[in-house]
Amino acid sequence: MKNIFTLFLITVTLFGCQDDIQTSLPAFQSMKNGDFQWKSTVSTVVSDPSGVTTFTGSDGFGTITLQIPTLILGSYELGSAFTATASYSDDGSQYSTTNDGVGSIVYVSDGKISIEEIDETGAITGSFYFNAYNASGSDVVNFSEGILYKLPVTNP
Repeated sequence: MKNIFTLFLITVTLFGCQDDIQTSLPAFQSMKNGDFQWKSTVSTVVSDPSGVTTFTGSDGFGTITLQIPTLILGSYELGSAFTATASYSDDGSQYSTTNDGVGSIVYVSDGKISIEEIDETGAITGSFYFNAYNASGSDVVNFSEGILYKLPVTNP
C-alpha cells in the first residue's frame, strides 16, 4: 500500500505542475525580464490590406504590440533601424524597439519576430524576443522565449 501511495505521489509531482501550451489555445506568452511568465488573456491579430500585421496581447496589466510589414513566413529583425517593431506598455510606462538606450553603443533595442506557420484556417504560429527602451533611453524591458500559437488573423 505504501508503494502505491509513493508511486501516486511521484506521478502527481512530476505531471501536476505542467503548463502545456496546448491547453492555452490560442497562446501569446513570453518571459518578462527573465523571471516573470507573461501570458496574454486577450489577444488580437489584424492584417491590413497592405499586409502590415499587428499582434496585440494584454494580461490585464501590460500590453505587448508586435508589428511586421508583411504577413509571410520568415523572420523580422527588430530595432531602431528596422521596419518591424515591438512595444510594451504598463502603468503609464511605454517601451519600444524604436528607442535606443543611453550610455554606449551596446544599449540598442533589438529582437526578432519569426512567423513559422500560417495554417489552412489562417491561424499564425511563431516566436519572438525583444529588448525595448523607454523614450528617454534610461529604462529597458526584456521579453524572451515569446510564443505565438495558433493566433487567428482578422482582416479589416
